[in-house]
Amino acid sequence: MARLSIQDARNAVLEHIARVEAEEVALDDAFGRVLAADAVAPNDVPPFACSAMDGFALLAADTESAPVRLKIVGEARAGHGAGIRVEPGTAVRISTGAPVPDGADAIVRQELTESGDDELLVSEAVAVGNDVRYAGEDIARGETTLLAGTLLGSPEIGHLASLNIAEPPVVRRPRVALVSTGDELVAPGRDLKPGEIRDANGPALTAAARAAGAEVITSLQVGDDRESTVTTIEQALRGADVLCTVGGVSVGPHDHVRPALERLGAREIFARVSLKPGGQVCFYVAGETESDPGTLAFALPGNPASALMAFHVLVVPAIYALLGRSHTLHTTRGVAETDLPGAIGRTTVVRCSAEMHEDGWHVTPNGDQGSHILTSLLGLPALALVPEDRELLPAGEPVDIEFVG
Repeated sequence: MARLSIQDARNAVLEHIARVEAEEVALDDAFGRVLAADAVAPNDVPPFACSAMDGFALLAADTESAPVRLKIVGEARAGHGAGIRVEPGTAVRISTGAPVPDGADAIVRQELTESGDDELLVSEAVAVGNDVRYAGEDIARGETTLLAGTLLGSPEIGHLASLNIAEPPVVRRPRVALVSTGDELVAPGRDLKPGEIRDANGPALTAAARAAGAEVITSLQVGDDRESTVTTIEQALRGADVLCTVGGVSVGPHDHVRPALERLGAREIFARVSLKPGGQVCFYVAGETESDPGTLAFALPGNPASALMAFHVLVVPAIYALLGRSHTLHTTRGVAETDLPGAIGRTTVVRCSAEMHEDGWHVTPNGDQGSHILTSLLGLPALALVPEDRELLPAGEPVDIEFVG
């Protein structure tokens, strides 16, 4: 079977995406979630004209002949109504954030004045509107301020709070199930016997799924046994939006993942992608009906770098699409700082470190690029995609970059 290009494989995955439903969460729990509906301002921000500085509210016309003396007739404090009107020849002491009293059209800063108990000396003229924050200056009532699909960070959380949106609608986190396969795998914390290795893929992919915005509902291990693989995958599929199996996707006598998926009625969409490392990845849809889009099932290769690269290239865009986010936010064009290895017929994903230069991002390979070398991913900020028609991309040439996370 011919290998699909990365873009064709992504498109095939995205064709089977049905965005997950929304839920309301408390604002304190909304950080890192994705907004499910446009945020529309129910009120002006600020809700009233207020002072930008500590000083005095007055009529700008009274300061034209500064220095000038005015009568202090009251005080406006933050959190309280002004309760007094400014007339010609008068001023009201005002705090930052306090409502501008009726009649006033400017604020003079305290440092431009001298004041006694009831008299004010203004040393410089001020213009109408000076240091006044008008109602709706930041946000006007009825304005759409955040779009559905926005990732909620600290500024967005503060913004929603200013709009009195205490329980924003967010997209439910996609539910991801993980299955690591292989007789040799041992979870961290146990002693190794001869021939055994640590299961690094399960914890790594759990972290990667959470970083993409998903919830990992189960992470299972199964040995190289056909019936056990069928049973374990069947269990993992329950309630999952996305299933990722790791290992067992080759054609050897102990590779049971693909036969198990097919036995469970999963429909193969593609097998093999023009990707290095990770090209053995396969994609199925399991349990689809007329009313249910089914579970997206990715059979990932077992080598750690291969599994993570296939996950970042194909599964992360799927999670983003389920959330209503755009994966292109993490892509850009950079420059190869040193030669980058390639492979004819395969897009080579080079694990790189990235530095910003005057002409943009420069990327350098992060050590040995073998598919089994997990240390090549340490501190990984970027992937450089060397096209499949290049055996080598020389230093100084442009290259597509995808940032991780």
